[in-house]
Amino acid sequence: MLYVASRTGVPVASIGIRAGRYYNAGPNQTLAAASQGWHVVRVELRTDDQTFDLHVDGAKLLDAAPFRTPAADVGRLTFGLGPGATNLGTMWVDNVSLRRVPEDTAAYQAKDLFDDVPVGTVAPGYVVAGGGGTVDAQPVPSDADRSLRITKTTSTQELTATRALRTPQKGVVMVQANLRTESTTGVKMALYIRSSTGRISASLQFSNSVLQYVSGGVSHVLLSGVQPGEWYTVRLVLDVPGRQFVAYADGRRFPAVSTTARPTHFPFRDPAAADVAQLVLGVGAGQVGTLYADKVLAYPVPDQTPTGPVVDVRSFGATGNGTTDDTAAVQAAVNATPTGGSVLLSGGVFRTGTIMLKSDMTFFVAPDAMLLGTWDDAAYPSVARIAPSRPFVGGVLTKALLFSHRANNLTIEGGGVIHGNGTNPAWAGGQPGPAENHRPAGMFLTSGSNVTIRDIYLKDAAFWGIVPAEIDGLTITDVAVDSNIDGNRDGIDVVDGHDVLIERVDVYSDDDSICFKSHFSTSQRVSSRGVVGAVVRLSSVSASGRANGVKLGTASDGAFADITVEDVLVKRPRNAGIVVTEVGGGTVTNARFRRVTIDQTQRAIFVLIGRRTGAPDPRWISGLRFEDITATRIADAAPNHLATGAVLSGTKESTGATYGMYDILLSNVKVNVTVGGSVAPQTPNEYNGDYPESTRWPYLAAYGFSIRHADGVTLRNSSATLANPGARPMTATVDVLTYATG
Repeated sequence: MLYVASRTGVPVASIGIRAGRYYNAGPNQTLAAASQGWHVVRVELRTDDQTFDLHVDGAKLLDAAPFRTPAADVGRLTFGLGPGATNLGTMWVDNVSLRRVPEDTAAYQAKDLFDDVPVGTVAPGYVVAGGGGTVDAQPVPSDADRSLRITKTTSTQELTATRALRTPQKGVVMVQANLRTESTTGVKMALYIRSSTGRISASLQFSNSVLQYVSGGVSHVLLSGVQPGEWYTVRLVLDVPGRQFVAYADGRRFPAVSTTARPTHFPFRDPAAADVAQLVLGVGAGQVGTLYADKVLAYPVPDQTPTGPVVDVRSFGATGNGTTDDTAAVQAAVNATPTGGSVLLSGGVFRTGTIMLKSDMTFFVAPDAMLLGTWDDAAYPSVARIAPSRPFVGGVLTKALLFSHRANNLTIEGGGVIHGNGTNPAWAGGQPGPAENHRPAGMFLTSGSNVTIRDIYLKDAAFWGIVPAEIDGLTITDVAVDSNIDGNRDGIDVVDGHDVLIERVDVYSDDDSICFKSHFSTSQRVSSRGVVGAVVRLSSVSASGRANGVKLGTASDGAFADITVEDVLVKRPRNAGIVVTEVGGGTVTNARFRRVTIDQTQRAIFVLIGRRTGAPDPRWISGLRFEDITATRIADAAPNHLATGAVLSGTKESTGATYGMYDILLSNVKVNVTVGGSVAPQTPNEYNGDYPESTRWPYLAAYGFSIRHADGVTLRNSSATLANPGARPMTATVDVLTYATG
């Protein structure tokens, strides 16, 4: 049995197996049947409402069950067999973890994920008006990840679903949603924002094959080439006092920014809109079609002005004219900022080289300001000279636009733009190597604690975008990274961080979009802290021009432990949606991927353990959970290759040593393979120590799930589809010791 208790021993939940069935011992409640063998049990407990959920092998057996006894906290786990002469046998326990889920970083006025709304019903809080169709929750993309559908079949009148906020908002408000149209003919009211008196401040439409903002008869195209059935992430930052807003679509900012002028905004469609009170989704009069909406969020921006004593960079001589070198002035302002104060950049474009930040300060880039990286290489001194003891990070990251070392309680925010100016021809090049070393990262923040990056648009980094290395207590929220320039431009790379939260982040990058890495701290391979306790949620990857969506590795010298990725959209990564590679001698323990939608890539899931050339022997991958993953349009980029939805592989070396993985769950993983290739499948070679990309085996026998050198694999309610699979099976296993389906 599993007993969960408070720190003082008060029993909270008691889950057991009795007479071949799971049961909830508190109310003596019998649940689903239990079988022999390994099972993945997850209990989610909420002390705020004193309830818990029970999941077994990805299936929810209890939903909001009451605590056995009211308790203020959760702090003790006990495993064992019950009393009495009949309770005999053996129980094995492995991969035990107890972790706190980070609290919301926003005071949501609306947070609608629709996952618990009964299919076929209207979501609570939504008022339907008009006619000619239906508004209801649907199991799209999956039953565990539902969305709201507006379907209009007659064109006589409009059909809308309106969500009123809890209270009208009069400050700066963010509205975010994932939207999808099922046809690219006609017009859909993708997302309208109304005041409490019905005034429209912003109106986004799907119009034929574009997503646009319409105001006063003028259309502003945000995205062209819209495809039916594809999700698009939109975020609006509405400045009610200023009667203006900024739109983000798939991580890109509109109005677009340039390097020669300060950022601008769209005016409200109706300047008389005095608050934000209603979100409207629908199909207008004279139109027909279907619109889906998911993850609809609305919340006030928590900090609209700089905090503490404010130091304006202009008071130290900064010009903000976009051409003068303002490095010395901005750095002087940082140096002069008192504890708890803010450095303010506003009303201009501030061209600089490296700015070194410090503890107990806020670097505030206002919505009408931009920090612009100079093209002068000499303005970016080597971080090895500035901070010799900084983390090693493989030795490739040597310069940065924003840099910190041992800075605690540091915040970077403001609603403005940090522009790496990365289109410098001298920084071009698509391959990693020594030529990278002179290119500055957008942000390189090292060896600190309690670091927050929020409400910032990072544009065109010269190298990797945001790189927090050995930061404990890291929060990245409401950030868009737009850096899809050829030349190894990662989006966000978290290196050896503990207690990390990435929330409401959109990445549009050239290389890996959201990546966790673990490096030895020095070139002498001394210690590695690993990534421990990280959460990515309510975020999106809109493109990775030549790499992967969400990734653990390739740098994997230390541990990846207790990592959760949930409610994330990943689309158009060139290689794979979710990647876990342990090839550096480290470990992966308890990594969970839940409610992830993957679209248009070559592999949905890729997992590999082996020994990269020059690395120590690998140790293990265990406790991987892939639950409620929906992957569509999986196809290999090469014309005759064979697409495979999920590839999980250990390595058997020529010496006979086998590096495997164990305790793997794939639950409700649905893969749609659209191109299967025409060449014959081949027996794949073992991993040989080269760069571990998911495309290294293009001719796998299975079109759905290819698994080898593993133990304790459960494939539950998971499937793949391919129109013409030929002789290829959906699933192929090699050297899988324990394998269960259901």
